[in-house]
Amino acid sequence: MSSSRPGRNDPCPCGSGKKYKACHAAEDRARAAPPPASPHPLAADLQAAMALLGDPDVSKLSRTLDHLGTLLTKWGPAPNLRFDAQAFDEHLTRKLEALPDTVEKNPAQAHRELLVDTVRHFGTRAFLDAFRASVLQRAVESGHSPEDRQALCVAALLASPSARSKSFRPEDIPVLDVVFDVQFREWCARHRELASKFEALTRFAEDELSPEVREALRKAREGNVDALLQHVQSDPRLVERITREAKERSARVEAKLRERTTPPLFAPEEELWFTCVLWEPLRAVKGAATSDTTRRAAVENLIRAVKGALDSELLEGMLERLRRKAQDTSLDEPTRAWFTDASIAVEAEPSRMVMAALFTASQEAVGRSAEELVMLADIKAKPMWTAEDFEPYHKLLEEMGLPAAAARIRRCQDWLREHPVSLATESV
Repeated sequence: MSSSRPGRNDPCPCGSGKKYKACHAAEDRARAAPPPASPHPLAADLQAAMALLGDPDVSKLSRTLDHLGTLLTKWGPAPNLRFDAQAFDEHLTRKLEALPDTVEKNPAQAHRELLVDTVRHFGTRAFLDAFRASVLQRAVESGHSPEDRQALCVAALLASPSARSKSFRPEDIPVLDVVFDVQFREWCARHRELASKFEALTRFAEDELSPEVREALRKAREGNVDALLQHVQSDPRLVERITREAKERSARVEAKLRERTTPPLFAPEEELWFTCVLWEPLRAVKGAATSDTTRRAAVENLIRAVKGALDSELLEGMLERLRRKAQDTSLDEPTRAWFTDASIAVEAEPSRMVMAALFTASQEAVGRSAEELVMLADIKAKPMWTAEDFEPYHKLLEEMGLPAAAARIRRCQDWLREHPVSLATESV
């Protein structure tokens, strides 16, 4: 057959004697048509993400955004997944200096004010466009679970132009809250590291330190920590000494946790939260096969779960309580020393201390009243935990005037609606 197409009414080149339109015209058109476009690799995930955004049960969206935060934390600072690092640090330092009264009187309000101000400043349309492209690129990469892809697709939809009205309000875009919370935790971790170094230095006898270190300490006490940081980083022996003392403190805290006379590390609502969220990863570690690969994968999954469970609000609450105990004059000196060591160790290595308490602590969390003790015993005696089982305890905490503890139990209930915990055969 000729490569040139004949007219519709010309004889078909095949020699059949028929007109071209009645013979091979349709076949040639089909052959010349472009192949059908392949479906987008994320089409199904994006459709599921759209359905999730329209689901009246907002707890599902909340858990998906929590998982997004876990992914962003795991990947670490990366282009387009964080606000500009240097500008973010400078902005936070400047804003925190202007919020001392609010932070002390109402930390939750101060955190919200800081979040809103920051996302208004950095959550531009350009940032959202770059963020959306980046999470979509991550979503098509191999190795992600369906939960990972759903979180990334939800993030992309929330960052898309259709999600933004003409009156552009970044504080109303929840994916920017996630970015802020992840980056704020990283900012706090860097400053905790500096604070730990400062704390370690202040524990040394001043007459053991060089004049340069004493001068840096003096400036740090006055609010200028740059000289201290530079000196610590420039003196390998000092860094080695601080690191050694930190390791010794962590080991000391872990050893004390095994003693029956050591007070518990967790408050009751914290212990229940960790049990709910970490139940399956803990069971996976305990039930892992003897092969190194299987057990290592289970342990790595547990570590990720612990980091995800340690949100900034929970960690700050733990640290505040431990520091308050360390200053409680009604306690004896060894107990106050324990709480001091525990607060410093938790601040420096929160994930390690949480796992140490979960695996080795002899004491369980203690109720703050007789009624709370009874209610905790009832909960722990149940063979399965559901959201409804925790409701009486939630109401009790509200009646006791403990809103933060009640809010943590509400989060336990949200979790249990999707992940009921069965304790029938074993306990954490």
